[in-house]
Amino acid sequence: MSFYNTVLKSLILPIGDRFFGGTYLKHLKSWQKLDTKSEFELKEIQQQNLKEILLYAKTHVPYYKNISPDNLSDFPILTKSILRDRKTDLISSEFDITTLDKHHSSGSSGVQSFTYMTKDHTFYLRALQTHWWQWSGYKMGDNLLQFGISQKRSFLKKLKDIFYRCTYVKAFGLSEEELKLTLQKVSKKKRLFIAGYPSVINQLAKASIDSGITPNVIGVICFGDKLFDSYKATIRQAFGNNINLVDTYGCAEGLLMACKSDLDFYYVMSPHVYLELVDDAGNPVEDGEMGHVLVTCLTNKAMPLIRYKLGDLAIKLPKEKHPKNQLLNYPLLQKVVGRETDVIKTTKGITLNIHSFTGVLEYYQAIKQYKIIQNDLESITIVYIVDTKYEFDNVILNDIKSKLDILTNHCLTIVFKEVNKISPTKSGKPQIIESNLKPS
Repeated sequence: MSFYNTVLKSLILPIGDRFFGGTYLKHLKSWQKLDTKSEFELKEIQQQNLKEILLYAKTHVPYYKNISPDNLSDFPILTKSILRDRKTDLISSEFDITTLDKHHSSGSSGVQSFTYMTKDHTFYLRALQTHWWQWSGYKMGDNLLQFGISQKRSFLKKLKDIFYRCTYVKAFGLSEEELKLTLQKVSKKKRLFIAGYPSVINQLAKASIDSGITPNVIGVICFGDKLFDSYKATIRQAFGNNINLVDTYGCAEGLLMACKSDLDFYYVMSPHVYLELVDDAGNPVEDGEMGHVLVTCLTNKAMPLIRYKLGDLAIKLPKEKHPKNQLLNYPLLQKVVGRETDVIKTTKGITLNIHSFTGVLEYYQAIKQYKIIQNDLESITIVYIVDTKYEFDNVILNDIKSKLDILTNHCLTIVFKEVNKISPTKSGKPQIIESNLKPS
């Protein structure tokens, strides 16, 4: 650990915590202790936290006051629309909404919603995020390149950037020249860590390969969208096979749910959240089967979120498939599939998720970007942008169609359309699948 890392951790951050009334370091130490707990101890902590939050919600939250049973499954599923329309009923009677920190979702599902929490809980989440970063080898004070959406940096955030040696760059809409300038800016920094959206880190990696500018990257922390296998390959090609690559699963509503470390599975932060996976009717699915994610936050009493339907699909890892020598003892998610709208449906009941398409199209470098649009069960349209650096002809499209026909058992009409631009979602994130089917 360098002299500056020591000064930041031992002097600057404690002063900052005291000055701003924060509890960041306290929560960071708490998570470090939780990492050492046994599977039994972590399960006991989760069950106790779950019991307490359910009782608290029934006692203090107007929306839940008519709930009499104690079982989690007896609580109604909370949707984004309910969260938006009934927000005041979801605030605990022990808190004044005007004194709480406000967080909002990205709106990528089409419905923007808001959550509220105490300042202490905001520090709790920041500590957990830092803790995840530490799984990549990051130490507070290491050089950091962070991609984010919030370009208006408040005074507090500017201070954070200075003390954390953070180069903060906009996440989306970066030109190749801007990516090259970013690489030049950080190329001489030692022990560099990169944090941000996998899609933009993938673009940075491509720019690094093309320009020959290779910073001294130690670790990469991904959040906000999907880390595809093709992204992983490009990032490792650019910055080295030995970099620590950490993938996280959370949402803007103040839920940091799971993170990869030593395994290719996600550790679920069980002291903080309780995850259920259910089918379309709300019934539990078996471990190993894909289901809708319902998350219960165990740590936010100001606005308890119970059985909150994120709009995501995921798969729990069956117990018999758990590795014997895993580093940590948290529960495991096998895969985060993506949003419920990130699937293509067919008349034959065959469902294709994003990975079905990336597994085919990632091998064609002549296609720079693409998006799959479905308006009915009989057909899809693949809009695409050609990368002029590579040769392109209809043979490529025919090859892609043949492979997708096999996956769909020839039950979809596939139409290709070349375009000059593919617009991102309102949140700024790229979108691979646009499903305009009415909910079943």
